[in-house]
Amino acid sequence: MMQIQNRLDRIPPEQAGISSKAVLAFVEQAEERGIPLHSFMLLRGGKVAAEGYYGPFKADHLHPIFSVSKSMTSAAIGIAIGEGLVKLTDRVAEFFPEKAEGEIHPYTARMTIEHLLLMATVHSKSTNTQVEDWVKSFLNTSPAKLPGTSFAYDTTGTHTLCAILQKVTGMTVLEYLRPRLFEPLLMGELWWESCPLGINKGGSGIRCTTEALARFGQLYLQDGVWNGVRILPEGWVERSTGNRIGTYGTRMMLDGKLGYGYQFWRIRNNGYCAFGMGGQLVIVLPDQELVFVTTANTLEYKDGQSRIIECFWSTIYAALMESGGMPLPADVEAAQALRERLAKLSLFLPEEKTNSPLAETVTGRKWVLDSNRYGYTACEFVLDGDRAGVFFHKDGEIMELPFGLGTWVQGTEPLTGQDTPSYGAAVWTDERTLVVIVHVIDPLQLFTFTCRFLEDGWVSIQLIPTGALLNDHETHLTGRLA
Repeated sequence: MMQIQNRLDRIPPEQAGISSKAVLAFVEQAEERGIPLHSFMLLRGGKVAAEGYYGPFKADHLHPIFSVSKSMTSAAIGIAIGEGLVKLTDRVAEFFPEKAEGEIHPYTARMTIEHLLLMATVHSKSTNTQVEDWVKSFLNTSPAKLPGTSFAYDTTGTHTLCAILQKVTGMTVLEYLRPRLFEPLLMGELWWESCPLGINKGGSGIRCTTEALARFGQLYLQDGVWNGVRILPEGWVERSTGNRIGTYGTRMMLDGKLGYGYQFWRIRNNGYCAFGMGGQLVIVLPDQELVFVTTANTLEYKDGQSRIIECFWSTIYAALMESGGMPLPADVEAAQALRERLAKLSLFLPEEKTNSPLAETVTGRKWVLDSNRYGYTACEFVLDGDRAGVFFHKDGEIMELPFGLGTWVQGTEPLTGQDTPSYGAAVWTDERTLVVIVHVIDPLQLFTFTCRFLEDGWVSIQLIPTGALLNDHETHLTGRLA
């Protein structure tokens, strides 16, 4: 169904053939499974049937979408093919003769634009990006296999697609797509990281809103047409979202090993999905006229994105199958319960206390820390008032990590060195244990501090980072009262 409004229509879930109870069940099941969602949006027939934003994340927040960027790069290639700028059969190395270090390997010389779209490059993994020229590294790294023969996740192959487009158009892919894709779909503010040479990171790097992702999914559901205008070439959606290469030989798995298209994953029930690290999902089910989008940070779980999808199948999709896709009678009570629940959505905090008798004893005291990877020499806690925090001493400076007691407080965390906004909150899980959770907005990063104050004056702080910068590097900060 075509969109004709600037703002997507909002309708009750029941009008979309999905009960409010099913949407509420999705929210509750995700919470029970410990899935740290940041937002979700459900579209049926091009209309928003449900949406949720987990405070402090909001509807207008530009969220990193990581490898969902790959699917937008795929759309850019489709548009460029439609304009006659490139062909699927074009050989990649021929675009960059100046980057060859000697004779290009025969395997690499055979590699085409289609091979890059399929994740069927000559490499078994992404090549080195710790250099200035990523494309030069990609083309001159010794190949592992013939192109087109097997699937292997290669983000640098997708980046090379952006480099090709920039070379043939004379503009970045972001500049190329603005009037051709982003503005026609009214996707709003959006930006895209670039490599050291100023080429948009084809495999990642886009920041956009949840609704922008939903609009992108809806474009594909509508076979590339928006407001009666063809955005993607005829046949491109079917070609790029079909099962074009098997994924049986890979460790990358989203919803089973159901195959891969042109930077899109196949999923159950004749669906396909744009997938980004950490639970960024754009699920499209053509048979049900349904688009489902999430943003999240699931990086503490190896199967985090799969947990989201399983929740979706067992609640929202199951309800749609039960109704046969037909509108349901209004359910005033359930709809009210859902509205109330969605209005209170917040990032996960343990359901514990916001105070402890120990707080007064802890506040204002200093612990001298043993040697640690962050170089902190001491720490102090302030655990009273609306704005609490822990203060770390390093190299003669004091760095504050602010948090609210039982509520989210905005600040800037000192751990990544990025000087970017963060939100922190803390609760007491028992009289002597304070759990502090800090979300960095961008880059996507979560820190969990479990602070245990011992009776003999020692403090033990377990620090677990989860995210794009630091992940799986558990650290223990140990100190004693000064």
